[in-house]
Amino acid sequence: MSDYIEPAESVSEAWLRTLEHVQEVGGYAINVMSTVTNPLAPEDPRIRAAVDAVLDGGNRAGTRVQEVDTVAGTIFPSDLFVDPHLVYSSALEAADKETLDLAASDLYEAYLDMLPILLTDPANARGTYFGRMISWPGKTGGGRNQLADRVTTLRRAHDLNQRKRNLEDIVIGGEGEGLIEDSLAGVQVYAASDRRSRGFPCLVHIDLTVFDGRLSMAAVYRHQYLVTKAYGNLLGLSRLLCFLAQQSGYAVGELVVHATMADTEQGTYTKAGLTELITAARTATA
Repeated sequence: MSDYIEPAESVSEAWLRTLEHVQEVGGYAINVMSTVTNPLAPEDPRIRAAVDAVLDGGNRAGTRVQEVDTVAGTIFPSDLFVDPHLVYSSALEAADKETLDLAASDLYEAYLDMLPILLTDPANARGTYFGRMISWPGKTGGGRNQLADRVTTLRRAHDLNQRKRNLEDIVIGGEGEGLIEDSLAGVQVYAASDRRSRGFPCLVHIDLTVFDGRLSMAAVYRHQYLVTKAYGNLLGLSRLLCFLAQQSGYAVGELVVHATMADTEQGTYTKAGLTELITAARTATA
């Protein structure tokens, strides 16, 4: 049955509430919805420390383990983004607008310069999440930059003072079907030839919605690994949402993640290990 996790202000608390609930119901749950009400809220350093203590890189029980920031960087490589500390507005001075645009284009260019190296990793054989966002379908440069397209249409909407809008999404999995407006890649459709039962991409779709002048994001995961991936996924999506809000001029709304299957990875971390992790994270916040 579907599970709606009580919304939390921060990435840290949203992750912990989700892990606690799914572990409580047996380690697996379907259609789990987690909400971060304020993606700008700082992480809880105590919860983050508990996560970092078990995600020390390398491999565990045959599972590849990456640090939180490494996972977050697959969705938004914040280490490549030089924040100009400007927010888009139609009234922005031309020089400031150029600075804001340059910060985004430098990010895209730096990542695409790295992409050939990233693709040498067998785990990236089908591309990378951010690569698919800025050069669809993500194997090489020169593809459709979905983020730049979305910023363009969101800025246009912002200039027209549109406070409600639900026309932008970002393709991650399958094939892109064009929207009528601007012929932009839009609603995600799976390739008929796709016979994979699991694997990249677990994140298959991102939807962007403007409501009451705030830009919110909903992301759909086929399989959400709650220990090795989920915290980094929430962090990366929050950073991506904040970037798009800054570039488009809208205030930051909420982040919702819908996991069609949520998994506490008991086979890797054991029930006792998961209890220890949850206790460490929850005790730290008490």
